[in-house]
Amino acid sequence: MKNILLIIPFLFFYSCENREISTEKTKDTPSIMTNQSEKTGRSIVFYNVENLFDTKHDPQKNDKDFTPFGEYQWDEERYQDKLEHISEAINMIDEKPVLIGLAEVENYKVLEALIRTDEMTDINYKFVHYESPDRRGIDCALLYDADLFKVISSKKIPVKMPNNDRFVTRDILHVFGEFNDGTKTHVFVNHWSSRREGEKETEPRRVQAASILRENVDVILQNDSDANIIILGDFNDYPTNKSLHKILRAKEAGYESGDDLINLLFEEQLDGEGTSVHQREWNVLDQIIISQAVYDKKSGLGIEDNDAEILDDDELIFTYKDGGSKPSSTYGGRKYYGGYSDHLPVYIVLK
Repeated sequence: MKNILLIIPFLFFYSCENREISTEKTKDTPSIMTNQSEKTGRSIVFYNVENLFDTKHDPQKNDKDFTPFGEYQWDEERYQDKLEHISEAINMIDEKPVLIGLAEVENYKVLEALIRTDEMTDINYKFVHYESPDRRGIDCALLYDADLFKVISSKKIPVKMPNNDRFVTRDILHVFGEFNDGTKTHVFVNHWSSRREGEKETEPRRVQAASILRENVDVILQNDSDANIIILGDFNDYPTNKSLHKILRAKEAGYESGDDLINLLFEEQLDGEGTSVHQREWNVLDQIIISQAVYDKKSGLGIEDNDAEILDDDELIFTYKDGGSKPSSTYGGRKYYGGYSDHLPVYIVLK
């Protein structure tokens, strides 16, 4: 990471709705499977980081609670602790991440702060981020190791209900890029509508998000049936729910056919594992879904054991006195716990 021959400065892309930040630098780049620091191999990660806000009020966002005098008393100390916790969690993965999909980030400033934390600076991380119309002011983003991955194009995909101009969830982030060995890959980062108003009441919103994502996937597959596609996200639905299983057609490995996608965390849901807890019950809301070309390694990209993992390190888990457990969250209601996130990270290891 030290033999830098040329650094190309940050390029900023502005519009009234979005900002993408992408930085590339040219150097002798290692293979994606070259040892990095004390760790071997490379991984792709998704992490819902639970309300990563800075401490400043943005008049365009509903973020007053996350200010020093707001409901959460969100001051600089808590903010810095949160950044350190996120970077620590990511670095619990033995294989250094080359791509990191994130949900619940407020803006590009928190991403800049995250990649400057001590745990993250040994990798040349850059990011792609667009402002989303979410009423809470949270977005999706993709961090990438700029020594191993080059962004070719990116865009945000709005999610609206049919015949309705109202946005129903965060935009889907689509990044098309190339690994340093020439392997091209599409990455989608998602954070679908929550179940806060009830599972059945909010299901149409997630079904709509699935329909829009599937349309974009179909366009890619029509042009290249062996395209590498990796879908990351907090879907607020389980792998067995209609939105994912029937609309997106993300199936359990071994049951796919045609242009079905493969949900690498399907079995974990059936086995009672999870990434998040509701009413003391673990479920898999955070998932990694791939195209069959990735599963079969048809186009240069493969996954170790064709499986995804849930990072359930003890440090990320809070255990109740009765033995029950949940992710060690930053907040519980309005009470500050100072944990990591109310979700666990999920990841795949590149083969």
